[in-house]
Amino acid sequence: MNNKEQIKKLRDNAELAMASYGYFHLIDKTYKHNNKDEKRLKEFRELKAKALGKEIDESIYPTYADILDITYKYYLDDNGKPKDGFFDDELFDGEFSPLQAKQFFSRYDLLKHCPN
Repeated sequence: MNNKEQIKKLRDNAELAMASYGYFHLIDKTYKHNNKDEKRLKEFRELKAKALGKEIDESIYPTYADILDITYKYYLDDNGKPKDGFFDDELFDGEFSPLQAKQFFSRYDLLKHCPN
């Protein structure tokens, strides 16, 4: 195995490890969400509706790529800046760039998610 193949394998394993901590239960419409999950979904719907130029709709749910996307890592304050303090909650806690998140799910399929 040459260096290029080793680097690719290491990158793939690192991405799989980062993706394993995603809040994928938020995608499931039948899952019974708790108060923290409802707060996350409400904030996401506001951000997504603003980005799409639409009104807030209860039928908007995050995609797999949205969960891992760093754009939705933190809640935003009134000025649109991320609340990334030590004691602030995180929205989805994604670590991938938008393009990296899309490419990740073009390479891998999420077969089954078992919520905690």
